[in-house]
Amino acid sequence: MFDYVYIMYTTHGIRSHAGRAAPLLAIGASALVVLAACGVSPPPGSDDPTPDARSNGGTDAASGRPDGGGGVELGEPIVVPPESLERWVWVPIPQMRCADGTPAGIGVNFTNQSRELVIWFQGNGVCYDLASCTLFQNLLGGMGNDPLSRLWWDDLNVGRVGIFDRNDPNNPFRHASFVALPHCTVDGHTADKLSTYPPLPTYHQHGYRNATEALRRIAASFTDASRVTIAGFSAGAIGATANYHQFATTFEALGQPPPFLVADAGPLLRAPYLSTVASGALRAGWGLEETFGSWCPECVENGESYIYRALAERHPGMRASVLCTYNDTTVISLYRLLNYDITIWDLDKLRRGLIDLDDHVLSFQPDVAPSAQRAFLYPGDRHGALVAGPLSSTPGLVPFLQAQLAGDIAWESVRN
Repeated sequence: MFDYVYIMYTTHGIRSHAGRAAPLLAIGASALVVLAACGVSPPPGSDDPTPDARSNGGTDAASGRPDGGGGVELGEPIVVPPESLERWVWVPIPQMRCADGTPAGIGVNFTNQSRELVIWFQGNGVCYDLASCTLFQNLLGGMGNDPLSRLWWDDLNVGRVGIFDRNDPNNPFRHASFVALPHCTVDGHTADKLSTYPPLPTYHQHGYRNATEALRRIAASFTDASRVTIAGFSAGAIGATANYHQFATTFEALGQPPPFLVADAGPLLRAPYLSTVASGALRAGWGLEETFGSWCPECVENGESYIYRALAERHPGMRASVLCTYNDTTVISLYRLLNYDITIWDLDKLRRGLIDLDDHVLSFQPDVAPSAQRAFLYPGDRHGALVAGPLSSTPGLVPFLQAQLAGDIAWESVRN
């Protein structure tokens, strides 16, 4: 028998999200997960019993991968009452921790319209050394008394627009259930360590472990998901990419195909656009060899952008996309911070880096087929497209995403 979780929904005032620029955070980590067998109860909004995990492939579904694997047991499924469907509710998960050491959790917005699932990684902030942690020190706290408001950057409208808008007929995710992971560790959902940047206090940067703890509950609730999409914005796009491996391995162990990946405004550029100095600082700050490097040592050796190839190789058939404007002011600012870049007038550098990345990814596509990755690159300086308003407000984005989800063999990168 499973305990019901306490849920909370707030109806605070809504402010416009237009123009908000949540900072990007660079590279991340992931870990090995091979699902251990565990029975689960019926998922919310389903009339049919959920199959036992042991009847969906168990650990055998992921065996034989070059990265081996450890096991994580499924946790308790997340249950919300019918009257809370299609509303955001907060689910505390005591094993998750924010930077100040206080408990965290996840936001969920379930529906009975389908068994599709979108797992969303929140962005905001960068803390990997004294300078960056001082700059974003106000973010290194807990979820507070109103965690849903904190989840959406004090703007609850964010959780109702873009991919979360169920009333938009152009939104290919409108019938899905949503799970949102907060970014209260300010580590791009990548670290698993106590971090000290004197004279600042010690911070609990366990974003990677938090994702693992959330995964136990999410997977238990959606063992029968008809489609899974891992998505994120800004630093959350890095988190979605970094944690894709453990999430994909888990759902594949349940007998499901690789999830889709949509990374919005969080590109992992190649050298020299992300310098070796920047990579070293991130690894030192977050201990990425212990998380990122634990399943992908070649990513440490060849640069963080190698993760795109590594994921395609380890999860045959995955379909991933990277979305970004050519002059995203937040992405530009972060890369300048990371690279100690003083070429402040080089307004074309991000565009060159994005095209370099897409050219590189396209060059190895024949080697990783049937996996596929494409980019959606477009003019402007806006930070993100998935929660910036209606998806149709970004010309060409909806058909691009529809082609990705449909497995269209004619799906191509877009460079507007």
